[in-house]
Amino acid sequence: MNQSMKTVTLIVGTLLGAFLGYRTALNFIDAAEESTDKLPITASQGLQVGLTAVNALKQISKISHTHS
Repeated sequence: MNQSMKTVTLIVGTLLGAFLGYRTALNFIDAAEESTDKLPITASQGLQVGLTAVNALKQISKISHTHS
């Protein structure tokens, strides 16, 4: 992969990750504002979401390494 393609891939991946993180945070904020008596997500649910995201990234990494 040439250097310009690497740069484009990094930029697109970074922007996509930032956008998805931003939208997720907005969804949590909206849910918290609608339900003022409790948090929209518990600590254990947050941990599960985080671990699921890490596992998804590992799977994507494995796929990209097997096809290179």
